[in-house]
Amino acid sequence: MRKAAVFLSYVLHPVFMLTALIAFFVYTPNYFSYFMSPSKKIFLLAAVFIFSVVLPLLNTFLLKKFGYIKSIQMQGAGERTMPYVSSLVLHLGLLYILHDLSIPFFFKYLIITSIVVLAVLMTLNLFTKVSAHTTTIGGCLGIICFYEFITYQPVLLPLCICLVLCGLSGFSRLYLQAHTEKQVYTGFAAGLLTSILCLFLLVFINYQF
Repeated sequence: MRKAAVFLSYVLHPVFMLTALIAFFVYTPNYFSYFMSPSKKIFLLAAVFIFSVVLPLLNTFLLKKFGYIKSIQMQGAGERTMPYVSSLVLHLGLLYILHDLSIPFFFKYLIITSIVVLAVLMTLNLFTKVSAHTTTIGGCLGIICFYEFITYQPVLLPLCICLVLCGLSGFSRLYLQAHTEKQVYTGFAAGLLTSILCLFLLVFINYQF
């Protein structure tokens, strides 16, 4: 069971969530991906993967090598500050690169929401340790809930799958004793509420690039 929990912790690691979410919306039939050419889909996914997976992981290994963090698991809240700040900067850089790219607004909204969720996580981390796993997957659930709300043909399967993944992520962190129940639930609630509120606010103000 422990091996399964470790496997789930790696597969559902926060660093992969934005790429997985973008890939889902890019390569599944939906209103937004319909208007994108194959080349733009590849460029978008590649940019997101580099800025939200490759560079943050490289930064983490460099921080470990030079002694700024004790381990790549970053078990202490204090160790997470620098990786969070660097990830936030990289996400802002990603948004800047995609700013003038002609893609549906929804994908840029996803990146903005990811930035806001990360900023909330970083702020919470200054006061207490919360689960980054459940914060980010809670944010994914909020985004999917938002999409189901605005689409003309809602499909419940993605929502059900995401709910299962949320449960598995929380289970893995608790089973490995990486977090307390309070840290897991606080992170999940913060990610879910932040993403929903951010997306509805962006739509309400009709933010355009």
